[in-house]
Amino acid sequence: MKSLVYKFALSLLIFSGVACSKVEEQPEYFNIDATDVVLADGSAGSTDILLATNRDPVAVVDGSAAEWLSAEITRRCLTLTYTQNDTGTERTGSVDVTAGATQLKITLTQPVYTAPEPDPDPDEPVTSYDLYDVYREDGEPAGIVFWVSEDHLSALVVSLDRTPGLVPWSYNNTVAVGTGRSDGAENTAMIRASEIASETPAIEFCDAHGEGWYWPAMDEMLKLYEAYNGTPYTEGGNVVPDELPEEQKAARARFDELLTSNGGIAMNTAAGTENGDKYWTSTEQTYQGVVYGSTFRFGKAYASGGGDTQKKEQASSYVRVIKAVSVNGSEPEDPDEPVETAFPVYQENGKDVGIIYWTSEDGKTSKVLSLARTESIPWSYNGSNMLGSTSADDGAANTALLKESVEAQDIPALTFCESLGEDWYWPALNELVEIFGIYNGKPYQESGNVVPDDLTDEEKAARAAFDLSLTTYGGTAMNTAATDTNGDRYWSSTELVDGDKHYGSFMAFGKAYMSVAADTPGKTNSSGGRYARCIRVITNE
Repeated sequence: MKSLVYKFALSLLIFSGVACSKVEEQPEYFNIDATDVVLADGSAGSTDILLATNRDPVAVVDGSAAEWLSAEITRRCLTLTYTQNDTGTERTGSVDVTAGATQLKITLTQPVYTAPEPDPDPDEPVTSYDLYDVYREDGEPAGIVFWVSEDHLSALVVSLDRTPGLVPWSYNNTVAVGTGRSDGAENTAMIRASEIASETPAIEFCDAHGEGWYWPAMDEMLKLYEAYNGTPYTEGGNVVPDELPEEQKAARARFDELLTSNGGIAMNTAAGTENGDKYWTSTEQTYQGVVYGSTFRFGKAYASGGGDTQKKEQASSYVRVIKAVSVNGSEPEDPDEPVETAFPVYQENGKDVGIIYWTSEDGKTSKVLSLARTESIPWSYNGSNMLGSTSADDGAANTALLKESVEAQDIPALTFCESLGEDWYWPALNELVEIFGIYNGKPYQESGNVVPDDLTDEEKAARAAFDLSLTTYGGTAMNTAATDTNGDRYWSSTELVDGDKHYGSFMAFGKAYMSVAADTPGKTNSSGGRYARCIRVITNE
C-alpha cells in the first residue's frame, strides 16, 4: 500500500510540473485594411473591413451614431451596418476598436440619400449623350458614357464588366503588331488580323460583347480615367487614393456606383491599396528595342511607359472594352480625329510619329521631331570615356560616331532613336536650341529668357500651340513640368569638354537654359528628369 501511495504522489508531481511549466505567449498582432470608409451613396447597407488579430477584438459605436450605425467584429472582419441617410446632410460616425493593447478609431462617412432616377423608356430613341449616361443595348444597360462630343451626338462608352480575372496581353510575346497610342479600334483590327489574334484574350472579350466594342488604346484609357477621377490626368501628379481630395473621391465613388448599380464591376476594386486595379491597353510600347504591352492603374493613377517593361505574356492585368456610339446611327465622331494644328503631323507606314517643326524656304527640306520621348534617363550608363561627339550643330554626325563607340550599348538615347526607325538621330545641342526657339515663339537668347510665370502672352501661346501639335497626334508635350521653374530638360548628343573632363549637355524647356561645361552634368546622372527626343530630316518631293 505504501508503494502505491508513493507512485500516486510521483504521478501528481509529474503532472503538476507540466501544468506549472511556463508557456511562451504568442506576440500580439493587429492589422486592418482601412480605418476611413467613404460610402458611394446614402442607401442603407453594410460593408466589411478585413482584419487580422490574435486577440479577441471589441467594437463600440461612438455617441449618437449608434442611432444609425452598428458594428460587429471578429478576429477576421469588422462589419459596419448603416441605415439610409435621410438627414439632408452628410454624416460621419465612428467606431472604437480594441484588441489587446491595440486601440484605434474607424470612421464611416455617408452622403445624403438621393432617390435613383427612373430608368428611361428603352424604346425611346436617344437624341443626345451626356457624360455618365447609362448606355443600353436591346433595352439593357451595357456601359457608361465617359466622353461626349461638343454637339453631344457622339460618345465613348466603357463596358460595365471586365475580364473575370487577370489575363496576359497575349500568350504569344514573339510578335510585334505595331499598335499605337490613340486609336483602339484600329489597334483591335490590327491584332484581330494578326497571327496572335487567337492568343490574345482581349480579342475574345471584345467579340463576346458584340459588334463595335474594342480594346482601348492608351489615350482612350486616359480619357476614361479623367471621367472616373473628375480631373485631367497629369503625368507624375497623381497621388495615392487615401490622399485624394474629397472631390476626386466623390467622382470615383459616383462612377463606380454607376457601374455596380447597373450590374457591372467597379473600376477599382482594390481601393484600399496604393496601386489599385491595373488594366491592359491595346497600345504597344518599345524600350531598348523590345516591344512591351502598356497598362493603366486606377488606384494611384499611372500610365505605364516603355521603361516599365510590361511583358505581354505576364498574366497581371484586367481588360475592359469600349465602344464609339452616335445618335440615330449617324457616323460617330472620332475623339482623336486630328484638328488643324500649328505644326503638321509626319507619318511613317501610316502611323503618326512626329511633327514637322521646320521647313526650308524653298520647301524642299523639312525637320521632324518625334512625338515620343524617353523616360528619365542618364546620358550614358557608363560615362567613363571621352567619345568625341563634340559637335554642337550636327546631331547626325554625333549619333553615327556614338554608334561606333565603346559605350554604344550603354547610351539609352541611341537605342530609342534606333527604335523609331532609319534616319532618326539624337539632336546636337544647337539643334535643341533651335527647337526651343520655335517652341517658345522667338529665338533663344542667353540669359534673356524668363521663368514660365513671366512669359509674354505670345510666348505662352507659342508653347501651347507646339504642345498641342504633339499631343493631338498621340505624343507627349515638350514640357510636362510647366509649373516648375526649370521644366523638362532634354539631353543632347553633344559632349562638353573641359580640359580632361567631359560631360553631357542639355536644354531646359521651362526657364529656357542651354547648359555649358561649367554645369558639369555627369553623364550617368538621370535625376531631375532629363529626357531624350529624336529628330530626322526629310526631303519633300
